[in-house]
Amino acid sequence: MHKKKSSILSNTKRGLIFVITFLAAYVILTTALVTKKYDLKVGEIPKTDIKAPREFVDEEATNAYKKEIGDKVELQYTLKKDVQKTSEDNIRNFFADLLSIKQQNSDDKKKKDDLSKVDIVKLDSEGYMALLALDKSDIGTIQSILIEAMGKVYATPIEEDKQSDIESAKIIIDNKISTLDYSRSLKETLKAIAYSQIRPNFFYDKEKTDEKLKEAMKNLSPVLIKKNQIIVKEGEPVTARQIQLLNSIGLMNNSKFNFIIYIALAVYILAIFILQYGFLKKEHKELYEDNSKLLLISLINILSLVLARGINIATPFLIPFAFGPMLLALLLNYKVSLVVSMSNLLLISAATGFNVESMVLGVLSTILGSVLLKKMQQRNDILYASIYMAVICSVITFSSGLLLSNNNMDVLIKAGISALGSIFSGILAIGALSFFENAFDIMTNVKLLELSNPNNPLLRKILMEAPGTYHHSMLVANLGEMAAENIGANPILTRIGAYYHDVGKTVRPIFFKENQMGKENPHDKISPDLSALIIVSHVKDGIELAEKNKIPTGIKDIIQQHHGTTLVKYFYITAKNNAENPEAVNEDEYRYPGPIPQSKEAGIIMLADSVEAAVRSINDPTKEKIEEMVEKIIKDKLDNGQLDECDLTLKDIKNIKLCFLKALNGIYHQRIEYPTDKNSKKES
Repeated sequence: MHKKKSSILSNTKRGLIFVITFLAAYVILTTALVTKKYDLKVGEIPKTDIKAPREFVDEEATNAYKKEIGDKVELQYTLKKDVQKTSEDNIRNFFADLLSIKQQNSDDKKKKDDLSKVDIVKLDSEGYMALLALDKSDIGTIQSILIEAMGKVYATPIEEDKQSDIESAKIIIDNKISTLDYSRSLKETLKAIAYSQIRPNFFYDKEKTDEKLKEAMKNLSPVLIKKNQIIVKEGEPVTARQIQLLNSIGLMNNSKFNFIIYIALAVYILAIFILQYGFLKKEHKELYEDNSKLLLISLINILSLVLARGINIATPFLIPFAFGPMLLALLLNYKVSLVVSMSNLLLISAATGFNVESMVLGVLSTILGSVLLKKMQQRNDILYASIYMAVICSVITFSSGLLLSNNNMDVLIKAGISALGSIFSGILAIGALSFFENAFDIMTNVKLLELSNPNNPLLRKILMEAPGTYHHSMLVANLGEMAAENIGANPILTRIGAYYHDVGKTVRPIFFKENQMGKENPHDKISPDLSALIIVSHVKDGIELAEKNKIPTGIKDIIQQHHGTTLVKYFYITAKNNAENPEAVNEDEYRYPGPIPQSKEAGIIMLADSVEAAVRSINDPTKEKIEEMVEKIIKDKLDNGQLDECDLTLKDIKNIKLCFLKALNGIYHQRIEYPTDKNSKKES
């Protein structure tokens, strides 16, 4: 119930985001879009040709064609054979109950009462008594006759909601029972039993009918009015049909308030938003279901539209077309940015009056803004990308301008302004990026790379207070990054997550083997349950340190999930071995609290962490020993369900294992023992 309420609330918020975004876009564009309109009446002679400004569907002709095709599709029905079987089984069960009750050692009234409780059929008192008066052989004969009658009844389908079919079925039963040599009263009782089991078995199948209709409509193409097709010809009387077409495309100027253009604008915006949201729902469901991310996308789209509408008053070439694509590429990913920004460009095109030159610039800027920052390493890369875009956009604007105009100076000025627009895009993106990162708690690659700086206070804390853990984390990062690149996960997130995954060990570093460095092991002086508690607590300590240092949620998730709900096996077994009653040792007290990894990156780090620690413990490591240990660790995680929720496929896990083996064999390969210089010894 709670899950259902949460889902309803989430859907409500999503709907609210959609409505607010739609209204904002609508208000902005109504201030920009003005359509040329005509004032014509049926029979009037136009003074000029009126052409369609764009391709559109002739709805009336299309709907008429669809209706014609739909009327030819026959309704489809489905025969449910189990209806007959159920009816026959009911009759058998009723007579089985009749025989059972008849054999009871009780009076007739008690038998009648018991038989009336059988809810398969309801009869009057006389009917029940007539049945109880039958002997066993007659009961068997009547049962067979009624079942045979039901077979004849269902030989012809009984259509749903068709009373005539029910009446026909009753006639079949009447004809069958009327030939029997029984009393009139008993015959009526048998009819009542048979009537009660008549059910429709032929039902209208909407799915099959719709499928037939869909099949019929599959090759149906809408009737189109092509762009620049003449709707009204000069010198010829205007027809009602032409007026209707002009109305449908918003070219009529009636004496009353012309709201058609505003409806058309609403439909235009709605169609674009349906495209955007539909794409997200189908291809990036995790973004569609995350209202925070959906709000982010909508906010950037509207901000881009506001900038376009405002700057277009001066010149459309100064519009920072790449601003939105850059932010979306940095905050989400370049594929989402490309599709969403391209669709949003349709709204921006309306804000600029569908200016061809500026739209060419917009398409180019959107593509470059989305793709150039795909592998960004630092914030300055945004500025470098902007300069690159400025060069490309100015060249394209200049060359395309020469194709459309002979005014070379004007074209040159436009090219220069378009270059400024690209630089402006980068400056705005740099300024807005930090705000969106913090406001929506998003880990961009830029933010992640900043966290990899060795001077980061938390990384320095690990290095200074737990050097063994720091070294281990660097190895885990190398293993994880290689595996993430191989399977298509986020290698930067994996690497940075590995850097911080054991940060909690800095609270009590000496209790972890890699930090003891030959010192006395403090676990030798405390109980196994306390040792397990200290080991497990490094996850909680890590979360607290991460929150204190404002580490992003994605990294905190990795810190929390990298051990999942695994068992601290060493201390659990030690506790059992030392306990007087081993069965009393609670396994849950020796497990990490979880949750298990929820992302590919967290799953990779869990495996890399366990594998690196295990391989490091091997005495005299060989390729075979390393491979055996890696296989054992991965199998253990799989068998314990630790990887069930992180979207890693078996193929991914196989590739991860191969990456680990390649890296580990390089790190822990056997060294050649250098020979001793015996002559040097003799000389000394």
